[in-house]
Amino acid sequence: MEYLERNNLKRIAKWGKLVGVTSIIFSSLSIIVSFFGSLGGIIGGVTGIITGYLFYQTGVEASNIISSDDLTAGNVNELLNKYGNLLLIMGILTIISLVLIIPSIIILLSM
Repeated sequence: MEYLERNNLKRIAKWGKLVGVTSIIFSSLSIIVSFFGSLGGIIGGVTGIITGYLFYQTGVEASNIISSDDLTAGNVNELLNKYGNLLLIMGILTIISLVLIIPSIIILLSM
């Protein structure tokens, strides 16, 4: 696996952690604010925390590969597994959003 670019791993490590932590912080704030307003923000906040955690885990796994200098298939597969889980959750959330939004749009247009 010597053909892996370290720059790509560094980018994944840095941005995965940054986006993950930022998502967790803002989603937590969204949940706190939702207690004073509508409860709809709680669902968005929880999903933001889950996806933020998955982003962060992807960044941590990339950092582990860089620090261990072990670019074996097992370590890279673990990184890809974390990223695959992130994409799966994001895909499921997108489908749920579409299922909820499309009927709302149809109802608003028929009024």
